[in-house]
Amino acid sequence: MDGIGAGMLPVVAEVRAGGFARPVRGVKVFSRQLLGGCGPTFGGVELDFEPVPVGEVSSCTFACTALPEPDAELEEALVQGVLRELSGDDTNSPEEARRGVVGARVIVRALLWHPVDSCKRVFVRLGALAVREAVQCVAEDREPQEIITRVSLL
Repeated sequence: MDGIGAGMLPVVAEVRAGGFARPVRGVKVFSRQLLGGCGPTFGGVELDFEPVPVGEVSSCTFACTALPEPDAELEEALVQGVLRELSGDDTNSPEEARRGVVGARVIVRALLWHPVDSCKRVFVRLGALAVREAVQCVAEDREPQEIITRVSLL
């Protein structure tokens, strides 16, 4: 997913905590639309995670051109998923919530969606999965691995 564009839209939230020990760039998460599937489960994102000084707020910045074009609702859903996961507050699945708050500057490099086959719930989940992968990369001192899944809408 290449797509660094001109529009930079910062979104800041009050998530304060310790941050990433190092940058993690190129975290790619895709949700496939299955042929014959009737739910809107398609989406893809590529995110970079950068450390923020301790005590500063986490943020998401869009530094991409969304394909087919920007969609404010899907962008907002992605930010919601990222910030919810950074705060360790996964309200949809408390038993899967990551423990502890992590601060980060998140840069959205690419966002793929389809007018019929994508929905907000998919992008909330993609954001959360991207954060988990970035945290694991730092913990295991490795580069990101591409995640391909099918987000459940149930």
